[in-house]
Amino acid sequence: MTRMAPKRKKNKTFYGVEGYKSKQKVYLVYKLIEADNNLIADGPFPTLDEANQAMEGYLAKGLCSWIVAYNE
Repeated sequence: MTRMAPKRKKNKTFYGVEGYKSKQKVYLVYKLIEADNNLIADGPFPTLDEANQAMEGYLAKGLCSWIVAYNE
């Protein structure tokens, strides 16, 4: 029996349109609108605090939302 090597995590890079450096850490806030079955991304945000504020606003409206960090 042969063993397979464990899969490596693939790093994803986000290239923003607002002039962010290509390797600068950025945050996107995703929100799910269940009535329309839509997944929408908001951002990019340069700091976690800004992304947190946006996410909390969506949660206060009753929308499922979460933060994803890119270029770690």
